[in-house]
Amino acid sequence: MLQTIGIFQESGKRNKRWYRAIKGQQQAEGKTPGQALDSLEKLMTSEQKDASSLIILQRFQPDTLFLQSQIDKLQTLMSQFQDSIQSDDAFTPEERAELEELIEAEWIAAIARGATVLAQTNQTETE
Repeated sequence: MLQTIGIFQESGKRNKRWYRAIKGQQQAEGKTPGQALDSLEKLMTSEQKDASSLIILQRFQPDTLFLQSQIDKLQTLMSQFQDSIQSDDAFTPEERAELEELIEAEWIAAIARGATVLAQTNQTETE
């Protein structure tokens, strides 16, 4: 079974940046994407470590597939979601739905970007 691991850049107080790696309900943080991934791997069972993984690193740079306004809203909702988990405050169904829609939109954009890179690579190899 293929596991998906998302790595997101976040910012906190004083614009300090860090990365969060997420696989299902498991999460870990680090100063770099690799550190976040390593921290997440420490939480995983040996069975989870043996499974194939797809790692998505979100750099949050706008393009025609995912706009700056979408990036800003996604970051805001992700931060609110993390705050709600830590403080046991409710994350409304509307907020959750909007967050899920933005995650899906970014996922679709990432797949499209990957397909473009693959097509360019294939074209270069055949030339």
